Parts: sequence; C-alpha cells; structure tokens
Amino acid sequence: MSDINYSFNVALSKAPLVQNFAVSGVTADMAATGLYSVTPTLGTAVTQISTATLASVGLCLARNLSTSTSTSTTVSFGRYIPAATALYETVTLRPGEAALLRLSAGSYAAKAATEGTPLLLQILEG
Repeated sequence: MSDINYSFNVALSKAPLVQNFAVSGVTADMAATGLYSVTPTLGTAVTQISTATLASVGLCLARNLSTSTSTSTTVSFGRYIPAATALYETVTLRPGEAALLRLSAGSYAAKAATEGTPLLLQILEG
C-alpha cells in the first residue's frame, strides 16, 4: 500500500471554453517519515526556505493564505541559487490558490508581491 494517495478535480467554464478534468488515485511513497511545515509571512524580499531537517525532499503543498480580493497579492516559490542570490520562481499563487509539486534536491525560497502575505508550505520527506 502506498504512503500517500491524492486526488483533485478541475472545472473550467469561461465561454466559449468549457473543460473538466480529474486526477484521482495518484499514489506516492515516502523514503522516510518527515514533514516540514512552515507558514512564513513574506515580504517583497526573497526569504530562504530551509529543508535541512529533512533527509530528502518529496511532495510539497504550497498555498497562498492571503484573504485579499486583489489578484496581485501573489506569492512565488521556487529554486534559490545562493551564489547568485536569485530566486527562480517555479509557481506564483494568487490569494487562496494552492499547488502540489514534487521537489528535487536543492535550495528553495519564496517572496510576495505585497508585504505581509502568508504562505503555507508543507514538504514531505522524499
């Protein structure tokens, strides 16, 4: 039996485009039993996200916890290159949006378009 089982549904209706799709019963295994959960309140400067407590990284849930109604209150998450002090944005989330992704080994960081925007990150051990 797999360690993780997840599903999601998407319903799109923006005339004339109508599309529905579902992903169900996707499974994944964890190499260990670790979980790193953090909710930084981000500013417009890059904030490094340390995964040092995990032996390896695996699935990651990222969610913009802002309750703003402005679509410009985004948070970005992605790879961080320390030598260049650069964030390479992988996902940009509007208020309330979430993303599920599998991380690869490396450094990570996040930033917000608006000061004080909270981001939930839950990273499972690989």
